[in-house]
Amino acid sequence: MFIERSAARIRFARTAFLVAGLVPCAVLAAWAVHLRSAAHREAVRGRWQQALGLPLTLDAVEHPRPGVTRVRGCTVLGADGAPLVALPVVEFESAADEDRLTVDAARIDARAAAVFGDLAREWLRRDARHPKNCIVEVADFAWSAGSRSADGAAGPVSAGLRVECVAQRGTRAVRIVRRGGADDEVRVVREVVGEAGSARETIDLEARCAEGVPAAVLAAAAGWAAGPLAATPATLVRGEATARWDEGGWDGSCRGRIEALDLATAARGVNARASGTATLHCDRLTWRTGRLTDADLELDFGGGWVDAALFDRLVIALGCRPGPGAVAGEPMRAFDKGGCVLRLAAGGVSVLPVADASGALASLGRVAVLQPPASPVPFERIAWLASPPASTFVPASGAGAWLMSVVPAAGGVGDEADTGRDRVATPPGGGGRREF
Repeated sequence: MFIERSAARIRFARTAFLVAGLVPCAVLAAWAVHLRSAAHREAVRGRWQQALGLPLTLDAVEHPRPGVTRVRGCTVLGADGAPLVALPVVEFESAADEDRLTVDAARIDARAAAVFGDLAREWLRRDARHPKNCIVEVADFAWSAGSRSADGAAGPVSAGLRVECVAQRGTRAVRIVRRGGADDEVRVVREVVGEAGSARETIDLEARCAEGVPAAVLAAAAGWAAGPLAATPATLVRGEATARWDEGGWDGSCRGRIEALDLATAARGVNARASGTATLHCDRLTWRTGRLTDADLELDFGGGWVDAALFDRLVIALGCRPGPGAVAGEPMRAFDKGGCVLRLAAGGVSVLPVADASGALASLGRVAVLQPPASPVPFERIAWLASPPASTFVPASGAGAWLMSVVPAAGGVGDEADTGRDRVATPPGGGGRREF
């Protein structure tokens, strides 16, 4: 007995099978091709570029897991189109209230640090543009040049880096932790209290760095000019600092040291010549409303020389006294060691010899080349020394003008005018040199 068959039903079954089986496969294949296409790569690049606010290039885009985008060969460019930093592999994962970036390796120089410092400040202040929290993890991070570990090992020191940008109820914070031989950390918290029109804004900063940050990188990230630091790629900053900003300005304190300051760079800033390096030890430095209130610094020099013109300016401006080793008529004054202690005093700075210098600021062998001034040096004279020749006695521009803007105002060091602000406490351990 035969079962009656309908040709129409057979065609329908075959068509349904093709639609149900082959069409999804074709759609998935087309989607896979799209994800690997140049158009998709450009779409991802456009979204990342818009979020970052910087141009960038991508070599390839992958999707290893649901919700995760992996990019290979990512290069962040500056506003001028020149490469800032190359990131071989970046993974991006987004949730409702958080974006997470995982980077395999990154090398940062001063130019890149300046750009990323601007991005951090923008994130702190532009709530509407950056509503999500953001976490960045870098497995292998190092400064591109100049850094070395606390034990003196030369070359870039690699470590893990974690950057957290977190917002909650009127408070936005950026926390940067570098995990190496010592866990260095920088934390910046911006808080806005009150309603619009009467809101009060404060910014708190805490920083601790034992491994050493290239001075040029630190200055660039903070938005400062690196010139006054007399910085070279070998100049490193170590130490710790705390500060607070409100409508009255910055209050804070710090201690630490700056290594390998270049005397030639510093001398060029005042149209002079010199050679050698120095280390600045800061046992205590405090400021209130943007002006210094207390300072205890020590400057140590290795061997080197200064030209005769700069030596004469040290004598004339600071009141230093030539020693027996300063031969008149020589084009330069050489020394094999030197140093001084700088302490804020009423109306000026006391310039004192270091404990083991036999009373001299600089010496050649056992003969003094330069001896300290007999009395504290007024700030105006130090500002004049820091300015190029032919400047007015109280400089109106350049390094001298900047110095006059941060030294204690008229009234002397420690003048507790009625500003309604408490004096910043000296950091723990202040008053004696401490190694980091």
